[in-house]
Amino acid sequence: MVGAGIVGLATAYHLALEDRGSSILVVDKADGPGGGDTSKSAAAFRTAFTSKVNIMLSKTSISFYESVEKKERFDLGMKKVGYLLALGRKWYNSILDGIRVAEKMGVRLTEVDSDLLDKIHMERDVSNTEEGSLMGAEDIYKSYLFLDAGILDPEKLVDYYYNKLRGLGVSFSFGDGIKDFVLEAKEPLGIEGEPFPWEDIKVKGVLLSNGQTVRARKKVIAAMGAWSNLYLNKIGVDSYSRPKKRQIFSIKADGKDLKDLLFVNGFNEEKVMPFTILPKGVYIRPNPSEGTFWTGLSDELNRPIEVEEEPLPEENYYIYGILPVLSLYFKQYKGVYPYSSWAGHYDISFDGQPVIYEPFSSNLVVSAGTSGSGIMKGDAIGRITAAISMDKEVAVLYDGVEFKTHWLGLDKRVIDKELLIF
Repeated sequence: MVGAGIVGLATAYHLALEDRGSSILVVDKADGPGGGDTSKSAAAFRTAFTSKVNIMLSKTSISFYESVEKKERFDLGMKKVGYLLALGRKWYNSILDGIRVAEKMGVRLTEVDSDLLDKIHMERDVSNTEEGSLMGAEDIYKSYLFLDAGILDPEKLVDYYYNKLRGLGVSFSFGDGIKDFVLEAKEPLGIEGEPFPWEDIKVKGVLLSNGQTVRARKKVIAAMGAWSNLYLNKIGVDSYSRPKKRQIFSIKADGKDLKDLLFVNGFNEEKVMPFTILPKGVYIRPNPSEGTFWTGLSDELNRPIEVEEEPLPEENYYIYGILPVLSLYFKQYKGVYPYSSWAGHYDISFDGQPVIYEPFSSNLVVSAGTSGSGIMKGDAIGRITAAISMDKEVAVLYDGVEFKTHWLGLDKRVIDKELLIF
């Protein structure tokens, strides 16, 4: 197993449970589990989708996490704060069909009235202001609160899987990433220059950066996230996903105005601000345990498709990209700057859904393309990756939900259009 992020850990966990006779080694270049993009996630979750696949992946994963907290009494820091979607008229018109379908499918949501928005002092008429006009910002036309949504602690989730894996006898190798995959003929002839193109070539293991070769008796699983194609492309394999840098800025709720915004009644039982998504894509993620807000924005055009070995946040991205939108709709943030920040990657697939498959019957299983939903769908993705690694046609997700493994593959991929995109 290459990769100890959420996908690698969840895969190893379910593989260890399902294939008790297997010996599993998890390799990661970080110094510990979850040291890559998992630890840099906004770690939010929702079941607000219209596509069958999205609902199965997210709902079963979230239900599993809830069971961990309730049945195993392992704190994952889950808080159902909800998702508040503040819509301009154009955005509302584009998402309305999705809202209607979601309601019919049982997604719990409610339209938020103006009195509740007044409690958090959200500015809704902004288009005629000097700043709003300059930015082409929309007035808030309607707002919806999605109830079965919230936040969790990514470090605690990593700790859960890691502790379970150690108890199951799974081995880990940290601090030494891979240099390459080891390719050999299935039935080598002992001729110099093998493997030849006409031989049945298999992935037999990995070469670590320290020069050690680790051989696999069964399958090699690549759950490498944003780094997938750096190594897979060298052996002619594609993850069908590409990395883009994503940044998060943490703002302290200093002063009465920001504290009143963070700790507010009326939206949820936690009595905190919901995860809020504004026009232009800026989001605010409450972090009540530390008395902070996390904020970010997923930029697409003009953001390179590339992986950064040590991604760093960009101060100007906050000052000129996020803060103008943030302070336009919430005056409380005007002139407020973050006290900490970090950056990671989204591993974005061609259709926004994970890609899990075994290329060329190679003994290599690729699990990539979480597209920013790694934690939200992580447990289900791990179960599906484990099932493919055991050559199963059906993965059993939490609560007994059956998922055909080819649905997230390439040959018989089944992805229905998602109408609720935000």
